[in-house]
Amino acid sequence: MTDTDNLIKEKVLPFREKILGVVKEKHPHMYAVANGILSGRKNKAGLQVTQDGKVVGEYTFHLDGIHIESVECGKLDSEIHHPFLGVVKPYGVLEKSAIEKMLEDEGFSNEMFSALVKYLPDVTIKFLR
Repeated sequence: MTDTDNLIKEKVLPFREKILGVVKEKHPHMYAVANGILSGRKNKAGLQVTQDGKVVGEYTFHLDGIHIESVECGKLDSEIHHPFLGVVKPYGVLEKSAIEKMLEDEGFSNEMFSALVKYLPDVTIKFLR
């Protein structure tokens, strides 16, 4: 397992669950709607991590609603079953340094949406065919 794999499994996944807990507490209706729309489907989300523009990790997250059940390292295979759009295959591309900055940002716990907006320029969304 690479250091990027460890970063994703040991830091990003717990951080994401912590943030979802904050959303559930502060915005229960939004949480319920998002989780309800995605529940009961075999959804998978993808992430490609780069370092200095070169791919250093690819990940497939198996979802239960908006929560991650498991992660596959070394595989990029997203598939979101959307009730209105059908199957879409989005994945995010992020520099490893941007992920590390997000993990250190206490703003996510206090005011998640303004903290998230700060990092949106670092995220590229692509789609598999």
